[in-house]
Amino acid sequence: MSASAGTPGFVPVSDWPTLEELAVGYGEHRMEKSNKLAGKSFEHAFDNGYRISHSFSDDKNLTWQIVDGGDQPDHTGLKGDAEYDAFEVRPNVFFIDFYKPAYEEQVSLVLDIITGQAVVGVSGFTGVAGERRTWTKFTNATVRGNTPVEVYQPTDELIGKHILYRYTPRDAYEHVYLNQGTLAWHCLAGTEKGLADAEECKMLKLGESLYLLFWTETIMPVESVVVVDLEKMRSTGRFFCWDPKPQRMVRMSFGSYATILAEANSAAILSQPAKPSRL
Repeated sequence: MSASAGTPGFVPVSDWPTLEELAVGYGEHRMEKSNKLAGKSFEHAFDNGYRISHSFSDDKNLTWQIVDGGDQPDHTGLKGDAEYDAFEVRPNVFFIDFYKPAYEEQVSLVLDIITGQAVVGVSGFTGVAGERRTWTKFTNATVRGNTPVEVYQPTDELIGKHILYRYTPRDAYEHVYLNQGTLAWHCLAGTEKGLADAEECKMLKLGESLYLLFWTETIMPVESVVVVDLEKMRSTGRFFCWDPKPQRMVRMSFGSYATILAEANSAAILSQPAKPSRL
């Protein structure tokens, strides 16, 4: 092979598949939806100053309302209806996902109906240098009703883990968590086979071996919010994307089966005297 024939194993961005192609079949390993929130209502005060209620009229429809807009008083009273998906990722802990078409925003809410803890990630679009890109903002609940609640905390428990996620019988990815703000992913099989990148991420501890994982992609406009359960070895989450080739929004929820391939404590190794070693 000539030196100008390209780099083996590297896939140029121009050859990446569309996000619509990627989305095919991603619900195959998704856990069953839950109907346990039907008829329930929750009101939380968040650390951005908003007080928001979510009322689940049945197992498919909810109403959200900004009860208090904080330093945005013109937002007080805004409300809307949406179709939602809810997954009980642990007993009484729910991953809830819905779309607000009037705002072009995807909302993912993790809610513990016993402790009152909640965190919400809202994803939307923005224009950057003539392109449509994605963004996500997180806010934490500080009060449920009139009761203060503990805020979910950042965690370093995923750092050093090398995990394989099987999203479908065909699509498999490996993740390596480098630090609290960076993960590396590589598609081992499926539509994106051979693609890899390192992305900005966020990690929160939701419970014992239960984590909220978020990452935003550098090359493609993709926002991912996922609950990773390393006790049940499952993940449940969603992608919110802008596909630049067909110029369309792509939204999908997914699930996966997880396998821990390796774990490394680099900090502990670095604390030892340097010497020849087989790692």
